[in-house]
Amino acid sequence: MKALKALFKKELFSYFNASIAYVFAVVFLLVVNGLFMSTFFLYGLCDMRGFFQILPLALLVFVPALTMRLWAEERKAETLTLLYTLPSSGFMMVLAKTCAALLFLWAVLVGTFVIPAMLAYFGEPDFGPIISGYLGVFLLTIFLVCLGQALSAFFVDQIVAFILALSVSFSAYLLGTNLFASSLDSWLPGVGSFLREAWGILPHFSPFAKGVIPLADVIFFLSFALVFFIINVFTINGFLRHFNRKNFWLGSGCLLCGVLLLNASLAKFNLPRFDLTEGKIYTVSPAARKVLARLKVPIKVTYYVSSRDELPAPMKNIARDVEDVLAEFAALSPFFKYQIVTPKDPSLIAKLKQKGIEPFAVQTIEKDEVTVKRIYSAISISYLDKREEIIPQVVPETLRTLEYEIISRIYHLTIAKKPVVALYTPPAPSSMFLGAQDEFQFLRQVLESVGLEIKEISLTKESPIPEDASLLFVLAPRDLNERQLFEIEKFLREGKPVIIAAQGFKYSYNLGDNGEIVAFAIKQPLKINALLKNYGVEIDERELFDEQSATLTLSIPRRIGLFTAVVQEPVRFPMQIKVLPPQMNQHLSVTSNLSGLLYLWGSALKINEQKLKENKLKLLYLFRSSPQSWLRPYSGSVLRSEDLAPGKDDEKGPFMLAALIKGVFPLSFKEVPPWPGEKKENTKQVKNTRAKTATLALIGSSEMFADTAIQAMGNAIFLANLAESLTLGEDLLYLRAKTQVQRYLPEVSDAQKLAARVIVLFVPPALWVSFGLIYAWRRRTRRGKFLRRSAR
Repeated sequence: MKALKALFKKELFSYFNASIAYVFAVVFLLVVNGLFMSTFFLYGLCDMRGFFQILPLALLVFVPALTMRLWAEERKAETLTLLYTLPSSGFMMVLAKTCAALLFLWAVLVGTFVIPAMLAYFGEPDFGPIISGYLGVFLLTIFLVCLGQALSAFFVDQIVAFILALSVSFSAYLLGTNLFASSLDSWLPGVGSFLREAWGILPHFSPFAKGVIPLADVIFFLSFALVFFIINVFTINGFLRHFNRKNFWLGSGCLLCGVLLLNASLAKFNLPRFDLTEGKIYTVSPAARKVLARLKVPIKVTYYVSSRDELPAPMKNIARDVEDVLAEFAALSPFFKYQIVTPKDPSLIAKLKQKGIEPFAVQTIEKDEVTVKRIYSAISISYLDKREEIIPQVVPETLRTLEYEIISRIYHLTIAKKPVVALYTPPAPSSMFLGAQDEFQFLRQVLESVGLEIKEISLTKESPIPEDASLLFVLAPRDLNERQLFEIEKFLREGKPVIIAAQGFKYSYNLGDNGEIVAFAIKQPLKINALLKNYGVEIDERELFDEQSATLTLSIPRRIGLFTAVVQEPVRFPMQIKVLPPQMNQHLSVTSNLSGLLYLWGSALKINEQKLKENKLKLLYLFRSSPQSWLRPYSGSVLRSEDLAPGKDDEKGPFMLAALIKGVFPLSFKEVPPWPGEKKENTKQVKNTRAKTATLALIGSSEMFADTAIQAMGNAIFLANLAESLTLGEDLLYLRAKTQVQRYLPEVSDAQKLAARVIVLFVPPALWVSFGLIYAWRRRTRRGKFLRRSAR
C-alpha cells in the first residue's frame, strides 16, 4: 500500500505542477457551464437535463486529452524503467494512475456544482435527477479514463493516443444514437441494435439524467472500465515481460467480446432500478395500488406489438419495457391479467381494425434513405361487457405516462356510472362569415378525457340543472337573474360541488397611432357577486396586473410595401399573468406538481374573513398572484405595455386568484324567485331544510379555460385535476401529477440573470486560476528556501 500511495501522490501532484492542468480545468468549465447558461433562461426550466445532455459530449473530448499522456509520456521520456525499480506491480501502477486521473477530473467537475446551487436559489428543483445525473457522470468518467489510459499505453506519441481515444469514445456515443443504430440495421439487420445496447453510451447514460439508477447500466460502465483496466495491466506487464505477449491480443479480444455479449444480454432482462425522483414518477404509485386493489372481477389487458425484427431501432425494447409495467401491475392484483400479442393473422388484424387498433407510421432509416414503417404498438383493456378502452399508440416517449393511461382507464371502467357535469357557458359570439364561435371546445374534450359526461344547460326553466348532475360548472356567467343564482345555491346546499370561473374584464388588442400594439379593457358584468358576497367572497371589479407575465403571439395586419400582410408579433402585457409553482398551494393535489398556469386577463378575489367565519366556511387558496402584482380601478384608458407600471395609489399584491370554499352554505333567498316571464304571485317560500356540506371552487378567470389559453402551460391539467377531484376523488390526481415533471423558474430580473451568468461562467474558472497561482507561489517559495539552505 505504501508503494500505491507514493505512486498516487506522484501522479496527482504531476497534474497540479503543470500549467496545462489549469488550462484544462478553466477551458472545460467555460465550455460546459457556458453552453448550459446560453439557453438556460431562454427555456426557463428548473432542472439540469440540458446540462447532462451537453456534459457527455464535452467529456468525450476532454478526457482523452487528460489521459493521452498517462503512459505515452512515460514511454517517450523512457521513465518506465524507473517505475519498474519500485517495489510495485503493474496492477499498482495502473491503479495509481487511474485514481489520480479520476480525482483530478472530479475536482474539475466540482466547478459545475454552482449550477445546482443556482437552481436551488432561483427555484425548487428536484434533486433526485441531479444526484443520479452526477452518478451517471461519475460512472462515465471511470469508463472514459480507463479507456483512454489503456490506449495511451500502446503509443509513444501522445497525439496518436488522443486521436485514437477520441475516435473510440465517439464511436461508443454515435452507435448509441437512434440514427446510427437504425442506419446500420438497414444494412446489417440486428447489428445496429446489438451495438446500441452492447457498446452505445447514450442509452445507458440517459436514465441517470431522468432520475433513475438502473442496475444494468451501472454494470455496463463498470464492466467496460474493468476490462479496459485489465487490458492496461496486461500491457504494462507485457513491458515487464511478466507474461507471454503472444497471447495478449487473443485474451484482450475475448474480454471485449465477453463484455459486449454481457451487456447486450442484460438489456433483455428486467434488473432492479432505483427511482430517485421526488414524486417517484418511475415507480408504481400508491394510487395505482389502491385502484388495482379494488378489482373484484378480472380485467384483461392486451398489448399488440409488431415483432422485434419489424420495429425500428429506438423501439426494439418497447415490448420489454411495456411488459415490465404490466408485470408490476399483475403482481399487485390477481385480477389483473395481461398478454402480449404480435398481430400476424389476417382475421386478427381485421378484428383489431374494428376496435380502432391500426398500425401507425414511424420514420426509420433504410439503407441511407428515410423511410416510413407501419407498426403495431397499442393496448386494449377489456372489463366485463363494457366497451374496450384503447391506447392507440405506445412509443418510448409515452412510457412515462403509461401508468396513468392504463390505471385511469381501469378506474373509469370499474366505476358504476360516469359522473355528469352540468356545464353552463355563455352564448357563443357570432360572426358574419363564420357563424357562432364556441370559445370552449377544448374544455369539453378535457372533461370528457377524464371520464366525465357533459350535459349542456342554459340554466333556464326549459334547460335546468339535471337531477343526476354530480358537478355544476358555471363558466363566464354574465347576466344571471335571481332565479339562476337561486338554482346555483340550491345545488350547493344539496351538498354537490360547483365550479365558478368568472372575470371582470376582457381585452382587445389593436394598433396604436404609431403602429405599436395597444390594449383596451372591456368590462364584463359580474352578477355572480350578488350571490358570492353572502358567503364572504367575491370577484374584484378592479383591473389586475402582474409583472410576472407571459408573452403572447398575436396575428397583426401590417403594411408591407404595396401589400398588407398578417404577421405574428409577440406582446407582453401585465394582464397576461403567469402563475408559477411558488404561488400555488403545494399541499393540495389539485395544484401540486403543476408546471405553471396562464391566468389570462383574470381578476383577483376579495375575501371577507369575518363573513366566512360567521358562515362557518373554510377557505383554501389554490393559487395567488406574485408579489409584483397590483390592482387599479378601471379607467377605460388605452393600455400600452411599455408604460404600464404600478402607481402610488394602486394596491400591491400578492392577491388570491382561485380558492376552494368548503362547508354548509347559508341560505340567501327567503322566497323562490320566479323564472323570467313567470308571475311573481306564484313564488313560494324557501324551505329552510338542512343543507349538506359542499365545495365551491371559485376562479377569477374564465379566459384561462378558453381555447386560446387552455393548452398553455398547465391550464388543461389544472382543469382536469379540479373536475376530477370534485367528482371522482383524488386517486387519479397523484398519477397525473407524475406525468407533469417539468419545473419552471419564477420570474427572474435582468440583474439576477446577469449575476447568475457571471457567477456560473467565471467564478469556478477564477477559483482554479487563483488556486494555480497560490500553488505556484508556494512551490517557488519552497524551492527558494531549499536552494538557500543548499548554498550554506
